[in-house]
Amino acid sequence: MLLLSLLLAIAAVGASWPFARLLGRDAGWVLALPLLAAAGVLVSAWTGGVRTETHPWIPAIGVDLDLRLDGLALVFAMIVLVIGAGILAYSSRYLGADRASSRPHTFYLLMTAFAASMLLLVLTDNVVVLFVAWEFTSFASFFLIGRSGDHARDPAIRTLLVTVGGGLALLAAVALMGVRAGTTSLTGVLASDIWADPAFTTTVAVLLAAAAFTKSAQFPFQAWLPDSMVAISPVSAYLHAAAMVKAGIFLLLVFSPVLAGTPTWSALLIGSGLITALLGAVSAIRRHDLKGLLAYSTMSQLGLLVTAIGIGTPVALTAAIVHTVAHALFKSALFMLIGVVDHEAGTRDLRELAARRVHMPVTGTAIAVAALSMAGIPPLFGFVSKEGLLDAALHTPGPAWLPVLVTAGIAVTSVFTVAYSGRLVLGALGVWGPSPAGAAHRWTADRGDEVHEAPPTFWGVPVLAAAAAVALGLMPGLLDTPVSHAAQAASGEEVHAHLALWHGVTTALLVSAAVIALGVLLVLLRGPVERMASHAGLPFSALDVVDEARHRLIGIGAVVSRASGSLAPRTHLLIPALVLAVLAAVGVATVGDLPAVVGQPSRWHDWVLVALVGAGVVATIRAKTRIAAMVVVGVVGFGVTLWFFTLGAVDVALTQLLVEVLTVCVMVLLLRRLPARFSTEPAPRKTQAVLTATLAGVAATVGVLAFTGRTSMSEIAHYYLTHSYKEAGGTNVVNVILVDFRALDTWGEMTVLGATGLTVAALLLNRRPTPPQPSAVDMRSPLAHVRENLVHIRVFGRIFGVLIILLSLVLLLRGHYEPGGGFIAALVAGAGYAMLYLAADSDTARQLRWPYLALIGSGIALGTVTGLAGYLTGKGFLGAAGVKVFGYGLSTTLAFDLGVYLAVIGLIVAAFSLLGPEHPADEGGPVPGPDPDSPAASEAEAPARTTPTAREEATR
Repeated sequence: MLLLSLLLAIAAVGASWPFARLLGRDAGWVLALPLLAAAGVLVSAWTGGVRTETHPWIPAIGVDLDLRLDGLALVFAMIVLVIGAGILAYSSRYLGADRASSRPHTFYLLMTAFAASMLLLVLTDNVVVLFVAWEFTSFASFFLIGRSGDHARDPAIRTLLVTVGGGLALLAAVALMGVRAGTTSLTGVLASDIWADPAFTTTVAVLLAAAAFTKSAQFPFQAWLPDSMVAISPVSAYLHAAAMVKAGIFLLLVFSPVLAGTPTWSALLIGSGLITALLGAVSAIRRHDLKGLLAYSTMSQLGLLVTAIGIGTPVALTAAIVHTVAHALFKSALFMLIGVVDHEAGTRDLRELAARRVHMPVTGTAIAVAALSMAGIPPLFGFVSKEGLLDAALHTPGPAWLPVLVTAGIAVTSVFTVAYSGRLVLGALGVWGPSPAGAAHRWTADRGDEVHEAPPTFWGVPVLAAAAAVALGLMPGLLDTPVSHAAQAASGEEVHAHLALWHGVTTALLVSAAVIALGVLLVLLRGPVERMASHAGLPFSALDVVDEARHRLIGIGAVVSRASGSLAPRTHLLIPALVLAVLAAVGVATVGDLPAVVGQPSRWHDWVLVALVGAGVVATIRAKTRIAAMVVVGVVGFGVTLWFFTLGAVDVALTQLLVEVLTVCVMVLLLRRLPARFSTEPAPRKTQAVLTATLAGVAATVGVLAFTGRTSMSEIAHYYLTHSYKEAGGTNVVNVILVDFRALDTWGEMTVLGATGLTVAALLLNRRPTPPQPSAVDMRSPLAHVRENLVHIRVFGRIFGVLIILLSLVLLLRGHYEPGGGFIAALVAGAGYAMLYLAADSDTARQLRWPYLALIGSGIALGTVTGLAGYLTGKGFLGAAGVKVFGYGLSTTLAFDLGVYLAVIGLIVAAFSLLGPEHPADEGGPVPGPDPDSPAASEAEAPARTTPTAREEATR
């Protein structure tokens, strides 16, 4: 059931692009349904206790897709799914009808991907998977902010820099916990006795706090949240109010059972939380942009949540959970409603709205309700949650002064909360102005410019969220059961929450009354308060600090990478050669007697092949032209290929052979754009190259002598040989390893190949390649009339090209049993495409225009889908399932291999399609030279030049 909910969220991701292409912005209504269905699945699966599921993922390193649903996970999952579904529906009216400008396909893809990542984060019971989901949310946020235009580029980068920095802290904590506990299970880590070590506990507490502070915008990492408000309102409502910023809160609550009460943990959370709460509240009352006001108010409210978690008592953790729900409701509603105002009025500036006649009764009422809930005014749900925070603060454990300090901090923050809530309501309603006592200036404008109400489909979702704040305020007991279980999961103790609007006259109630009174007074005195607040502030900007850190980091990286980043091989190859030499030297100095050589590792024909390879190496060094160097390097490659064949590694040999052939084809397309001859290198550079090569060669030789033939078959090799047929039904062990035992690795490699193809396409489609270099061809030479002299190549190429591609399909189908498989078959198909390329009439002939981007994308998609389908069978990534047909098995591994086949073919086609075509400046035929027998021929300094086509060069 838990996996089903996750798959529903992933299905929304997969459906986002086609539905957005089909329906445009209206796809939001459709995409909301899988999220609501996932929420329904989780509610039906939760029985009041803890439900767990385990699905194998990467068993080799002990990482499984462990899912856990307890009260805490349920609360956060409902926030992610229900509010996420509402925001997707809201987006269907917020986004513009013009698809070219609103780009709904990218928006919905990223929003649903974020929702799936957040759901995985709150459901996982594995710390490694938690980290992966954590990083996915960071990158989704980066892309969602960045898609808002050029002005959003720097805010997106700053957001990514801060949140990824926190991700590194989380990664360090995950590594420490996994190593010390001996498990990556979150439940196992929390139940381990590793927390009895104070030094370890303190270290992990600092790392987890740093990760949470960056994600939840806590001091000193708070600057990114207001900065990210350049994103559109649906993004802010979801990521920066309801979901992403709650990831840090969730992380703190998850580890509270083992860290609550730890002095370092409490000091960090209470200190940072109170500073952030006060800083955000004071900053909010200075904002004229209503969305900016909401951003700083979010900072402040998150600070209150972190403070409550830092207190660490069951009462405080219960209050934090209740306020998390309340905040998700009123803040998502406010962000969406301000988006409605902005959409209808064309501005969010309260001063400009004050100069307009705002007639938005429903939107205005909903804003007032949500803002009053944020201010903690009864009988709204925000009042219930604020009462809980104050009650928890009054009972803070520790020295006598600590409860006073924490209560005072929360109370002062709450006073400013009432003040900026009033500012928000008055500003949105267009009645903002100085207090009756007067102000230095008044906003006056023509009141003829009216702002009318939006349609119900626009304000419907945020109105429902605001109505929920009213309903839960009047009937908070509806949440007693889930909140009790969530608090029990966060505290590790049994908790029985009794939420109520009225608990009698208590100290917390009296503090609330004082807070409301002082807050209302600040609203009435908003003129003087605004003037005073305008002079408050720090002498520097936190954004400037982030930018300075970013620039310094880039500067350090430039210095460090100066050597390895050089385009000169003699420079960037020196570092790995030195590392190899150091490793060899350390091995010689530290390793004692080596084991005796087993059997006879060398045969007489090995030395023949060594001589062949060595001759190729020497010839390569002595080559003066690039084409000659390429040919003799091919001798080295073919020598190694023969070596693989003699060793019985048929699959490896076929791969090497095909790579050599295709490398030559692609290299021809590159070499035609380079000078024919190498430039003359100075003696010092030659000396450095010789020394580097000698150093690397000696080190490699030492390694080969040390490791070759001194051990028998390894355990893993024996395992693969004995289990390939038994478990995977295949007799080709190499292919079985690639698509069965190590399918996840193969998927990663396939994805890298696809990314390479996309990168090549992006570079060459945006940058015109260097024009081909003219080559000297005697006009009496057959090469001056390539097209006429290669009719037989074109005829047979069209026939054999198709036959080779058909042969590749045979190799694909038989790969599980005999030499072949997706990668080898794709290389063979690439060779067939090369034949068709040489045989075509032109570089743009119809038979050459294969959709390489579609091939790459469909290959990766097919591999991903078939891999993930293995989880449905409980066998992990690419758990094989299939049937026998004519004695051969047709299974999901074949579909996965087909994905590899398509992705690799796409990469090969991309290389030919992008490097081969003639650009306008590339055009030109043979330039006639003088008759060899004429006097002019003897006076010519060089033969006649011709600019051959890519196909002619390849043939030569």
